[in-house]
Amino acid sequence: MVLGGREVMETRRPITPTLQQNDERAQTGIPSLDKIIEGGLARGDTIIVAGQPGTGKTTLGLQFLYHGAVRCNENGVYASVIESGEKLKRNARRFGWDLDRLEKEGKLQLVSLQSTMKAGVSTALETVLEALHSINARRLVFDSLSALMTAFESTAEARSFLHIMLKFLEAANCTTLMISEVPWGKQQLGTNFEEFLGDGLVVLDASFDNSRVRRRIYIPKMRGTEHRLEGYDYYITREGFALAPTPIPPDKIR
Repeated sequence: MVLGGREVMETRRPITPTLQQNDERAQTGIPSLDKIIEGGLARGDTIIVAGQPGTGKTTLGLQFLYHGAVRCNENGVYASVIESGEKLKRNARRFGWDLDRLEKEGKLQLVSLQSTMKAGVSTALETVLEALHSINARRLVFDSLSALMTAFESTAEARSFLHIMLKFLEAANCTTLMISEVPWGKQQLGTNFEEFLGDGLVVLDASFDNSRVRRRIYIPKMRGTEHRLEGYDYYITREGFALAPTPIPPDKIR
């Protein structure tokens, strides 16, 4: 496929035997991304996915869960403080992902934490953990970490709670994507400590380039994984995420 004059790795291409046989890795459902992180995410790890509004964080999370349920026999939970389940389903249908069917089959749960957060952060966490246990989930997307952190009065309190939360997820052997919002024009990720607690950090960046928005993905951190440090252009196609096949030359990164 060619978009904007650049060749794009197709989202739906045959998965190589190497990726299929590596039981230590959770495929993201984006072969072009898995290719640069040793076949996928290390199982049980928590990865921070940070980016400005409109960079496709939710799409990446849904693709991760859908692929896990349909192709990897791994149930998943999408816990959102922001989006309702109906909006998530509507957005997923644009990519051909039938979340209703997965819910009926017990392979996916969409958990809205909008009302639960009013009862406290601990109650919200308990709701998420119950959902994970109810369908024996191996994958979780939490949206968003930034919204969760605003419930705490101090950075120290937020950091302590997040540390406990990550330990719970590690014990549950759940591979987790934690979405974090980055305001336009800001470089700081949330409260500026989340990236140190996660096992990995994926940054989705959008900037204006010749009167159009250019999207780039960076992976500054991925514990226990050999990964490229260069940025890659990425696109959101009708089938989901797709990365350009080659990294951005250093002299082209601003």
